[in-house]
Amino acid sequence: MKNSFFSLKYIFCIMGLMIWAQTFYIYHKNREGIEKANLVSGIVLSDSANDRTVVSFVTKEGKRIKFSSNTSNNPSGFTKGERVEVLYNPSNPNDASINDFYTLYLGVTILGLIGAVFFFTGFSFFRSDRSKQKKTDFLQQGGKSIITKFIDVQVDLGVSFNDSNPYFICTEWLDPKTNKILFFESDNIWFDPTEYIKTDEIKVVIDSKNPDNYYMDISFLPKNKK
Repeated sequence: MKNSFFSLKYIFCIMGLMIWAQTFYIYHKNREGIEKANLVSGIVLSDSANDRTVVSFVTKEGKRIKFSSNTSNNPSGFTKGERVEVLYNPSNPNDASINDFYTLYLGVTILGLIGAVFFFTGFSFFRSDRSKQKKTDFLQQGGKSIITKFIDVQVDLGVSFNDSNPYFICTEWLDPKTNKILFFESDNIWFDPTEYIKTDEIKVVIDSKNPDNYYMDISFLPKNKK
């Protein structure tokens, strides 16, 4: 389970990059078409044909063309009789579109945003892992090891993957300086570790100046399961 969750960050990042590559390709092809297109004035005939705006225009050769916009929206944003700019392919005048951002770039913009969601979701996993590793390295170098008392194993209902929830170990420790009981939780564990906990004593490394900064040593758990 952990391996599946671990690989998820790579999958998200790769999917995001693939979507961005597709977005760039579509944008580049659109730009090529726009640069080669002829620009003329057209008139909106109707905005009610399947929520697509119907436009009529006359080519530079004098041929009248009628087309429906590539995108649909209700309301369309255009009114009957309105003058609009039209871009059309000189070699195929029926290949035409309204010259505005919504018509030309909305689809590619949405695709790029979807790619961004995938990529930055995966990237956030990498950042989280890196942050945990930096904290662990810092505590290993200058932290204080304490022996805490095992309380129980709980399920983290706030995290779910493939309809499964991770577990975490809970321990407590009486701080002799403040005479307060401090509670600690392990990182998420993608199997029930209860049967592998053979003692009530579990090591935790804390920052002496800030006990809330800590990590629990769960290296006693099976490596192939973690």
